[in-house]
Amino acid sequence: MATVAETLRARRAELTPGELRVAQALLADYPSVGLQSAAGLAAAAGVSTPTVVRLIAKLGFPGWAAMQTRLRSELSARSAGPVQLYPASRSPDSVLGRFEQALVPGVQQTLQATDPVEFDRAVKLLADDSRPVLLAGGRVSSALASYFGRYLQLVRAAVRTVDPDPSSRALALLDVDQRATVVVFDYRRYDAGTVAFGREAARRDADVVLFTDPYLSPLSASAAVLLTSSVAGPPPFVTLTSAMALLEALALGVVESRGPLPRRRLQAFDRLTGKTSTG
Repeated sequence: MATVAETLRARRAELTPGELRVAQALLADYPSVGLQSAAGLAAAAGVSTPTVVRLIAKLGFPGWAAMQTRLRSELSARSAGPVQLYPASRSPDSVLGRFEQALVPGVQQTLQATDPVEFDRAVKLLADDSRPVLLAGGRVSSALASYFGRYLQLVRAAVRTVDPDPSSRALALLDVDQRATVVVFDYRRYDAGTVAFGREAARRDADVVLFTDPYLSPLSASAAVLLTSSVAGPPPFVTLTSAMALLEALALGVVESRGPLPRRRLQAFDRLTGKTSTG
């Protein structure tokens, strides 16, 4: 089932200017701001209460209470960790079969639901050699930052992966300004240090490209580009397989947008290492 945020983003082309302001207000502090009254959300968005009601109906909810029920369930899901998700009993089905059933639809949904405008904006930022790129993530998602950073380093210069410790993040931020593109990975349960790093990068006028799950990291409001992916998988852990697929699609987009330049860089890498660039 799509989250309220996913539905909003998928249908924003259908929204009136007033409804768009409500959507922006909701996504800026998601999902907490949606748990107040409709009048409160209207005031935050600078619109009338009927505008909020019309938006809720357009999203397919029978009323404000129904949307709030959905948001409360999302809030609970956001904070659920392995302990809360741990299965009460072992499934009789095979591990491989259960992963196939969970992951294949998740990858398909992620790629199909990704906004082409957001995707192309990310490609443009990451392919621009004049913009240094920093990549950062949390305790687990830093593995995605490292993986994607290796891809980017093969096809362009000025790419740096930031270790998740506070000192490394602080040193990296010293050189961040409006020329930088900062790629951040943050998935539930969201990492406070990662969010703070991304917000500080945005405060320094860097363009933040955020990879997160459908429930949206608190960093979402500061991101110039927001790319979400399914984290659904057999419990007790969430899976980042769909995020990996999205990253590899983005890497291909960067390569294709740069024409012959990546090939020459890969050839130089092969000459220096004496082995294939993907080894």
